[in-house]
Parts: sequence; C-alpha cells; structure tokens
Amino acid sequence: MNKAKLTDYIANTGETLVIIGAAMWITQWEVAKFLFAIGTLLFVVGRLATKNPETHSITLKRLYVQRTIGLALLVVAALLMFFYESLNGLEITDYVVRSTPSAWLLPFMIFVVLELYTAFRIPAEIKKEQA
Repeated sequence: MNKAKLTDYIANTGETLVIIGAAMWITQWEVAKFLFAIGTLLFVVGRLATKNPETHSITLKRLYVQRTIGLALLVVAALLMFFYESLNGLEITDYVVRSTPSAWLLPFMIFVVLELYTAFRIPAEIKKEQA
C-alpha cells in the first residue's frame, strides 16, 4: 500500500468516525465524544499528510487554505465537545461566557460548509487548470 492510499484511508476512516460521532451526539452517550475526537484526529492527520499538488493558481491556493481553516474549526469543535463545561461562567473583562452542550455545533457547521465547498471546487479548478 503506497503512502497516498494510506493517507486517503486514514482520512476516510476519520471522516466516517466524525459523522458517526456527530450523529450519536444527540443520544448523549459519552462514546460519541470519543468517536468524534478520534475521527477528528484521524481526519486531520490524513488530510494534512496528503500532499497538495504544486500550482500557480491563486484560486487553488485559496481553496487549500480554506480547507485547512476548516480542519482547524473541526479541532475546535472536538475540543468544545469535551470542554464546554469549563467555559461556562468564564469571565472575560465584563463579559461572562455562557456555554451549552451544543457549543461545538457552530464551528462544526462552518467546517461542513467549507468542506463541501472545497470538495467540489478543488477538482473543478484542477480540471480547469489542466485544460
């Protein structure tokens, strides 16, 4: 098995675990958090280990940066799944943070939108660049 196939396998496994963990979150099982976190770790490692093709296209470079921002938001979502309780009541100057168990959903939804956008735009831009 070559490196490209291995990184794709790791990323796909992680993505599947993220989806299962996010879907199981509604049941409030503790296992859902761990599936989401392990999936996030595998997905981020698999995605960052994948070599982006060298390009001179500004659009492709922007899309790869957006994909990386999405990965960072996924990590934030996984951390919020575990640590939202410690944020509740945190005082920042005159502002008191109120955190709920669903605090992880906003960064996760932004990740989903960025991932869907880049999943369709990157292949289209690569095809356009090759033509």
